[in-house]
Amino acid sequence: MNAIIFPGQGSQYQGMGKSLYDNFAEARDFFSYIDKCAGFSISGMCFEGKPEELKRTYYQQMAILEVSLVSYEIFKTKKIKFNFLSGLSLGEYTCLYPAGVLDLKNLIHLVKERATAMEDASVANPSVMFAVLGLDKETLKTLANDNGFYVANLNSSQQIAVSLAKDNRQKVKEFLESKGAKVIELDVGGGFHSRFMEPAKKHLAKVLETIQFNNANIPIISNFTAKAHTDSSEIKRNLLEQLTSTVLWSDCVQLMANHKVDTFFEVGPSKVLRGLIRKINPVLKVINIEKKEDLDSV
Repeated sequence: MNAIIFPGQGSQYQGMGKSLYDNFAEARDFFSYIDKCAGFSISGMCFEGKPEELKRTYYQQMAILEVSLVSYEIFKTKKIKFNFLSGLSLGEYTCLYPAGVLDLKNLIHLVKERATAMEDASVANPSVMFAVLGLDKETLKTLANDNGFYVANLNSSQQIAVSLAKDNRQKVKEFLESKGAKVIELDVGGGFHSRFMEPAKKHLAKVLETIQFNNANIPIISNFTAKAHTDSSEIKRNLLEQLTSTVLWSDCVQLMANHKVDTFFEVGPSKVLRGLIRKINPVLKVINIEKKEDLDSV
């Protein structure tokens, strides 16, 4: 069985998507259409955006979304059957298009609102994220409440991301290192999937009220529940709750594996999810789809 997974923030790099743009006329048309829907040249940001620009939450989300969607649009011509869809944080939103939950215009509008709201929340609540290696989730959950951080992403048993106030970064880093952890600051613009995103959640709730969701024609594995969903109201709720809740990525992957998924197609920029899945379950196969040579090899 097969699943498509879409990447989230942190997978960006200058030049992403250019291989598809240069080699497929339909990709050029799709880039142009998404740019038009967004009201600015996302593709220009993908191909030529400077690292400091792509670190900005708004540009980062829109650029990763566009490359993921174009990659999927070219990839779907291979007519491979998929049993599940999932994605890491932003990637769960990308699922809405191939699942038939939203059309492109509504999806791009929704992610624009999400990216703007999350960026504004990060300004209102200056915050950062750390990848923590070497401490298990139960230990981190126990330590979190009294030590100024929140468990944000359960990416694998070896890598857990935490969110914290920016002015608390040195104290938290030293504390976690004293417990034997390796701590790496992530290249994102705020402390996502934590209470720092409450203002964004309030804004997005109003936006979601204005958008009609369809039931999914392929089950979406939610970051919030780590369960499969096709009901439109459940999908909408999960996307909203995801903003301030722990992303259960490791559980999402394991659920799909338990349902006999053995091949994952990571559709979009970089190979972040491939690396995480190797840590979650090294038996699982991950095929990346972003460049012409990726498509040629399928």
